[in-house]
Amino acid sequence: MALARDMRQNADTVGSTKIKRENRVQTKARAKAETPWNVILHNDWANSMPKVVVVLKKVIPGMTYKRAAKIMLEAHKNGRAVVKSCHRELAELYEERLRQKGLTVSIEKAG
Repeated sequence: MALARDMRQNADTVGSTKIKRENRVQTKARAKAETPWNVILHNDWANSMPKVVVVLKKVIPGMTYKRAAKIMLEAHKNGRAVVKSCHRELAELYEERLRQKGLTVSIEKAG
């Protein structure tokens, strides 16, 4: 009996424990988002149109054949097209992978 009574008393005190909250200082300045970088596809005569579409589809995650064809045609007509806007490290990775597949690409700050 005494054990059961002690357990009930412990259960009552556990549930009524209040948690102290520390005073927190809130800063006004927030970290600014990094400026995005564009991966640019340049028109060249070394690669066929179908090859460019297939390479874009394979290298850029989430790229569809329809979107890749649109980008390829824009680069063909205008000399260049934006493939992807993302943070710098990812843009550099895509640039490297696309160059390894033989495409002419570069990166530049967006905006």
